[in-house]
Amino acid sequence: MSIKLMIFPVIAQVFIMGYALTTDVKHTPVTVLDNSQSLSSRSLISSIRANELFDFKPESSSFNEVRDRIDRGDVRLGMIIPKNFENDLKNGTGANIQIVIDGQDANSSNVSSGYLNAIVNLWGSTYLKKQAELMGKDIDVLIPVKVNPVILFNPLLKSSWYMVPALVVLLITMVTSLLTGLSIVKEKEKGTLEQLMVTPVKPIHLILGKTIPYLLIGFVELCIFIVLVLLWFGIPFKGSFFVLLLFAAIYMMSSLGIGILTSTIARTPQQVLFLIWFVLIFFILLSGFFIPVENMPQWVQNITIINPVKFFMFAVRELCLKGTSLNDMLPQLYNLAIIGIVVFFASVLSFHRRVS
Repeated sequence: MSIKLMIFPVIAQVFIMGYALTTDVKHTPVTVLDNSQSLSSRSLISSIRANELFDFKPESSSFNEVRDRIDRGDVRLGMIIPKNFENDLKNGTGANIQIVIDGQDANSSNVSSGYLNAIVNLWGSTYLKKQAELMGKDIDVLIPVKVNPVILFNPLLKSSWYMVPALVVLLITMVTSLLTGLSIVKEKEKGTLEQLMVTPVKPIHLILGKTIPYLLIGFVELCIFIVLVLLWFGIPFKGSFFVLLLFAAIYMMSSLGIGILTSTIARTPQQVLFLIWFVLIFFILLSGFFIPVENMPQWVQNITIINPVKFFMFAVRELCLKGTSLNDMLPQLYNLAIIGIVVFFASVLSFHRRVS
């Protein structure tokens, strides 16, 4: 039963959270206040209505209605088209469109408003091209610089390609550290730890006996996760599988060491759960899982140097999407090895002192 609980619920979490943890913003409810009621404004509204990124709600009749609907949470965006919209376009003076944004969720608001701006700009470019053709001019000649973006490694910009490999790291961390800590604490709780200490079994042998099974389980789960990443989510794995196993083995020294350290401090399984959750929340938030480490203040970036999750997560993402070679990731491997050795041997010494 324990082995089933170690594997099957974690696999289910990959399926569920692989779809839930996404930075894509879709189906944003939007309303429009069309004060122009012209052919041009109707054309612009039709281009927004046809886009699947937005859920087009009924049009509003006044600015106060737009504001009230945003206040109630019925819509997230409100676009206000001015009365002289079409005349300004024809006169060449340029038309101003106001977008009212619900800014509670800064990330979703920025992304959704960016989508809306892109749709409006695309419509404006199309309108300008038509006007230029009527005057017998080629708009491509009038534009001095054109940008042709080339997106590498994730051409469709799927957030799941970036999030799911990192999710695998977190789940392996939870399993290895939590189960190791619980297994040792259970020996304490049952009183069998003292019995083991009066036998010829040495503390290091007890630790190896408690960690090696979970190390093997971690490898098995990693292999299952990679198969799911490749076959189910369609995420490419361009790197070396043996390099991934090398990083995983060194990383699990840290996660297993965390489990041992918490077991030496805690006396009950509930205390182990609390301590590991406290440590992992710190590691997860400072690993680059949600927010890039480069966006954090410099003093926070300095703290992340001791975070093993950060280096392993970086390696998994690099191997999956970019196929980075081992030589290019040696700095991360060295940092991960130093942290793993320090944490594991510190946990062994701490455990030895407690049982001595």
